[in-house]
Amino acid sequence: MKKMLLIWVVMAAFLTGTSYAGNLHLGLHSGYGVVKFKERENYLGANMDSDSKQNMALFGVSGEYSLSRNFFLGAVTDWIFGMEEEEKWRQNSVQIQTDDMRFSGQFYDFRVGYKDNIDNFYYRTYLTGGWDGMRFKRRNVIFNGNPAPESIEEVSLWRTGVGIGLGYKMDKWAIDGRAAYSYYPDGETEDSGLPQYTFDTKGTCLDIGLGMMREITQNTKIYFGGSYTLQRLKSDNVPNISWRTELEIIAGVVSLMYAF
Repeated sequence: MKKMLLIWVVMAAFLTGTSYAGNLHLGLHSGYGVVKFKERENYLGANMDSDSKQNMALFGVSGEYSLSRNFFLGAVTDWIFGMEEEEKWRQNSVQIQTDDMRFSGQFYDFRVGYKDNIDNFYYRTYLTGGWDGMRFKRRNVIFNGNPAPESIEEVSLWRTGVGIGLGYKMDKWAIDGRAAYSYYPDGETEDSGLPQYTFDTKGTCLDIGLGMMREITQNTKIYFGGSYTLQRLKSDNVPNISWRTELEIIAGVVSLMYAF
């Protein structure tokens, strides 16, 4: 809760503190797609792995303020709501557990960068940092044919990284793409099935997107495109317990942007 409050205070200060200058861009975006999740761990038994796939909806807001012609500050947040679907667990390739798993996530990103253009070609590079929070809720758990307790796994991650954006403008249309790579130097995972432990969590994240942008008015643009996120995490700090996860988020996205 404290992390959430801090992030909202920083975002509010950023947006309200810069809006008076008349060089502010705000955006709203939404999307629909799929979340794929894989986990490999050993605390339920040796050589345990799982996989699941569920549809999801995505919503978010963004803001960017130009400090000068070339330098900018930015903030982007995404909220993802998964639609509960079955997860299957295997041990040595033999299925031993099923459950209904629902994923939800919130991702907050702050940027400082440089932008420029050469004729119709434009580009930007930036440093990025922020916080990601994820929740995996499992219910209707059946382990070796018997009901088992429900569980909630919560992940909190601080992130730092670099990104690049590229585009080419053609009259009122533009091809727009981006790519960012982040590292999680500090994070923790809590599992209600193992309340006595807090797992130190580290990992990486690759985020890419490509689409088309259309100028509606001088101050308004709309974007249609797709995005792909690949996150890999690991934890080994608790003796005799380790796990690895892989999360993929694939979505089609629509974004509406307005410049003040």
